[in-house]
Amino acid sequence: MFRNFHFIVALLVAPALAVLAWYAADTALGDRKEQAKEGLGYELIGDSNCRYESGTCTMSNGNFELDIKVDRAGEGDLAVRLESAHPLDAMTMGWVNPGADDTEQTPLEPANDKATLWEGVIPGEASTKARMRVLARADGTSYYGEAKTVFIDYETSFGEDFRK
Repeated sequence: MFRNFHFIVALLVAPALAVLAWYAADTALGDRKEQAKEGLGYELIGDSNCRYESGTCTMSNGNFELDIKVDRAGEGDLAVRLESAHPLDAMTMGWVNPGADDTEQTPLEPANDKATLWEGVIPGEASTKARMRVLARADGTSYYGEAKTVFIDYETSFGEDFRK
């Protein structure tokens, strides 16, 4: 059986043709990424690090990504540091605690000339059951999202902060 030259060539060529057919079908029938249109709003989705005591929350939609770090700033206030790959025109954040219907959004201030780093202090204590609301504007397009605030407290099973 393995002495037949045609059978050996077929065993070598068939996997390559299958991979090429998979890529061709994806290219022909797959979803196309669209550019963000000015004046429209797009939802940001929280990544897995937003669900754990990681100290960081990454929210993204396609190639638009926000990295959010929150530290306790004092009596009931939280200091926020946000990094974006794209320059932002405006950035606001707020907390929605359980039982509250709405929250007041607090504007953040740019911390560098490129407007990719934003900082601010958000008043009001956010419990681990609260929700964080984010609204960012870039190039006339709005990006909004909501995530749990479990990520605020960085905790490890060793009781040490390894981020330093």
